[in-house]
Amino acid sequence: MQSWTLAPVSVLLSAVALTACGDSSAVNAAGAGGAPGTDAEYLTELVTRDDYTSLAGEGAEVKYLTIVDGRESPAMFAGAACLFQNTDDHPYHLQFLRTFPEYAALAPERYADMVLRRASRMMWGGGLKLYPATPHPLTGAAGVLAYTVYSETAPDELLTVDDIVQADRRLKGCSPFAERFLVFSPDGSAQTAAVRAIADELVAAGVALVDPDTLLSGLSAETYSEGEAYGYLKIVDGAAAGSAGPRDVLVIDAAPSDLGLVAGLVTRQPQSLASHLNLRLREKGIPSAAVPGVFDSSVLRALANGLVHLTARGTHVEIEPARLEDAEAFWSVHRPPIGDPAADLEVSTPAALASLGSADVAAFGTKAANLGELSRILPEQNRVDGFAIPFRAYADFMERRGFNADVAALLADPRVFTDADHKQRRLSELRGRMRAAEHLPELGAALEAAVRQAYGAAGLVTRLRFRSSTNAEDLPGLSGAGLYDSRSGCLADDLDSDTLGPSACLSPEHEAYLRAELERREIELAEHPDRSYLLPIIEDLEQDLTEEKSALLAVRRVWASLWNERAFDDRAYYGIDHTKVFMGVAVHPTFVGERLEAVVLTGLEPDAPEPLYRVVSQVGEVGVAEPLDPTASPEILTFRRSAGGSPSEVALVSPSSLAAGGARLWSDTALNELAGLLFVVQDHFAASVYPSLAPLSLDVEVDVTMDGRTVIKQARPYTP
Repeated sequence: MQSWTLAPVSVLLSAVALTACGDSSAVNAAGAGGAPGTDAEYLTELVTRDDYTSLAGEGAEVKYLTIVDGRESPAMFAGAACLFQNTDDHPYHLQFLRTFPEYAALAPERYADMVLRRASRMMWGGGLKLYPATPHPLTGAAGVLAYTVYSETAPDELLTVDDIVQADRRLKGCSPFAERFLVFSPDGSAQTAAVRAIADELVAAGVALVDPDTLLSGLSAETYSEGEAYGYLKIVDGAAAGSAGPRDVLVIDAAPSDLGLVAGLVTRQPQSLASHLNLRLREKGIPSAAVPGVFDSSVLRALANGLVHLTARGTHVEIEPARLEDAEAFWSVHRPPIGDPAADLEVSTPAALASLGSADVAAFGTKAANLGELSRILPEQNRVDGFAIPFRAYADFMERRGFNADVAALLADPRVFTDADHKQRRLSELRGRMRAAEHLPELGAALEAAVRQAYGAAGLVTRLRFRSSTNAEDLPGLSGAGLYDSRSGCLADDLDSDTLGPSACLSPEHEAYLRAELERREIELAEHPDRSYLLPIIEDLEQDLTEEKSALLAVRRVWASLWNERAFDDRAYYGIDHTKVFMGVAVHPTFVGERLEAVVLTGLEPDAPEPLYRVVSQVGEVGVAEPLDPTASPEILTFRRSAGGSPSEVALVSPSSLAAGGARLWSDTALNELAGLLFVVQDHFAASVYPSLAPLSLDVEVDVTMDGRTVIKQARPYTP
């Protein structure tokens, strides 16, 4: 006889799920069509994991009814073999059956005749429940969908081999998403004892058995931050978290040191309980745990990109498929109170950055407004010089080119909020159409007028940087860093009569820099063919040398980035109405061949006698926030603001991997200049821009240009 003893498992299992494919048949009690994730009373098939999730009450099983061989099928089946009821609406079979007119007055005794008793049985009935941590008894694969078959407990009423085989065959045919994970588990002590006597016959007939006492819902884990979360399951096999955001449950090998806000974190390797990452996660109530063998579960991978519920408590972790309504209820309680942003669409013409200030956020976006504030307080050589395009231009484009209707259709699609792959496709399609659309004629005229006013005729052949500036970023509690795109463009390329390259804005100095950089990257790739990240870098350099750079296309690309996936997820997480977010554009000359790029966090440790400043820098145009070279590590340098207004306690925490001999990237003179600029920015923004944020920390972006100027090109609130 088969042994039902199950070995402990050390992998994370989540509720049974196979590859989602096809459409399920969703109907309500009146027979009208429906769809998974809506208010369907029942489904006739479980084709996808979302079909199961849409029917299961929170933490509950899904009840089923299926036809019996040789008996007349009740009319309510209407040719189907199975009915899977919505147990959130109807926890019991009797309640569900009473929703059909022919059974509106069904008595419990009659229900027992129809479902439980051999002589009169018209339907097999039972429940299905996901057990994430139970190994399949035949394959050993992680995760099972266990089903029961109800019967009376009298000896002559207990289930036979033929009974169980028949129910097993029916359920496998009606549940294609879980066919390989479906197992039978006896219901009650009498049935369990009877099944033990026929276990070998059932196994020989292809029925997998699991003793009800050995069903496991979770696994052993080391939890660092207890809690629960809902989000899309993002499985990352490499070391970098990539674009993981606040609606992602991230499963990764080791905890990234630079991880931003996520819904939950599960790592394979142990974490440090006292790490800054776990301190931040605990402060925000975000669950974090280490689970050895987390990548060994094929079931877990089948859940990837789906909406899940993560729970981490003590030594127990669970990941289960989740329903959108449960996730939304959780998010509505736990999301920070950001609220919908203001938008002023009355301003219709571009404005010089130097004329803007914090009062202009509603018309031009926070980035442009803060660049205006920087223009007021910084010397000319240390600031960017340019103009901003208001929200109104984006709003007119979206309305007159029909994209508002596209957005409305996207937001009305329920799969966008439960299926990450589907959401990614819909958003990508929208961005593609926006980039390809014809610009409004008045935009071209307004852009040319603004460029000429800012830079004279030389501006037409000046390569410009078009930077996102929305009303849903750079806000207290919502930085939006990396959510949107910036692009470069040349207006002269739009004004000529052809699309032939190279760009009219490709200066001799810029061309020489690009050719040298291209040669360096090609040599590096030849010596290290495994560095595949070099391929898109080389392609971009080749395009910069040979192709036109349309400024109008750059604007549309920036506008389209409002619908980037991470931006969409962040807005949803914070409860921001997508239709109330608008994109402005800050414009200034492109920095070419920078010596350094840096990100500075100001005013850290505000209770200390001398606040701490943290400078993260990298050489050239490699970048810090999203480095072109993922293998490069930046320089981390700290200093304190002394009472005398100069940097003190300067410490090189770690050198740049690209610095010759590990030398410090900032000389004493350059660091003193940078510190002086940062102190001016900190004091001004604390007093005049964010007076309600006390103490204030800022996230400041800095470039050291080709000619050696230290330029501050962005400042926004930083939330540790």
